[in-house]
Amino acid sequence: MTLAGCPLRAAIRLRFVQMQDDVITDSIFEAAMRLHESLDAGEIVKLAIEILSDKVASETWAVFLKAVQVDRLELVRAVNAEALAVGSFVELQDTSSKLAQAATEQKTITGGHGSTAATAHRNGIVELCVPLVARRKLLGAVQATRKLGATNPTFQPDEVRAAEAICSSLAVALANANEYHEATRQTLIDDLTRLYNVRYLYQMLDNEIRRARRYGSAVSVVFMDLDGFKLVNDAYGHRAGSATLTEVADVIAGSVRDTDFIARYGGDEFVIMLPETPSIPGVQMAERVRTRIAAHSFNGGVGADIYLTASFGVASFPEHATEAERLIELADAAMYDAKQNKKNSVRLAALNV
Repeated sequence: MTLAGCPLRAAIRLRFVQMQDDVITDSIFEAAMRLHESLDAGEIVKLAIEILSDKVASETWAVFLKAVQVDRLELVRAVNAEALAVGSFVELQDTSSKLAQAATEQKTITGGHGSTAATAHRNGIVELCVPLVARRKLLGAVQATRKLGATNPTFQPDEVRAAEAICSSLAVALANANEYHEATRQTLIDDLTRLYNVRYLYQMLDNEIRRARRYGSAVSVVFMDLDGFKLVNDAYGHRAGSATLTEVADVIAGSVRDTDFIARYGGDEFVIMLPETPSIPGVQMAERVRTRIAAHSFNGGVGADIYLTASFGVASFPEHATEAERLIELADAAMYDAKQNKKNSVRLAALNV
């Protein structure tokens, strides 16, 4: 990916020029531009910390990102992590933390480690804390430390400005990566249930089969179809039917492991992918979901008292098939067999079909 002549490059160059500081050299600018060559947050952070370490000498460097649902900074990468002045996470409400102060006030903080001069002297550490802010949103913060006994222990103004320039580019690169992955994720999500869609199911199943083949493990697929779901739409309307499907998705999600993958296949059909799971445990997992759906009272968003059952088919790699499409076909056929026989049951795919 080349950035020569692109609008992003021009915008970042303008931002650096606006700093009106000779310390922002072409070397720093070019290094900062490299952060925009990837849309993988992990790779961006890895490169950023290498650049920071190269441009500003320090005993430690650490990149913290803000947690999504709590006011906390979480360590994601560090240089000389065992010598860090803080732990693996920092609460933003921690008034004694310069890192938290830099993040909450969205400004660079330098000085001794601790809230008082005495504490700083006792700890013997000088900090440089730079917030990561892009589009007025806090993404995290970066911390560097030096020991007071070292040669030139304090961070000089030119070093601070260089770190700020690199961190500014890092923040924009991370924001771009986050927006890209969110946009990509949205194309893989079912609009109604917020489960993954068929497109992503096949992609993930292909990946999991390759991994299972490499490590000699198994992967199972559970194909599920609700029994008589049309009656819900007929009795309560399509809006209630849609709400019920969302409730079904929630029941499935609450019945499987965090490592399992759930997709809406279409209509009232769902597929569950079970990594590192042979056929018998796969049948047991399907039975657990079947039992919970049968016991659940769905309200359809209208306060109704709806009871449903579902039919399930299970197929496993490598026992039944070695390709994703064939595996789903066999699980679908086993589900159809369950539905044709007595419904509300689980069937294992036949061998050599």
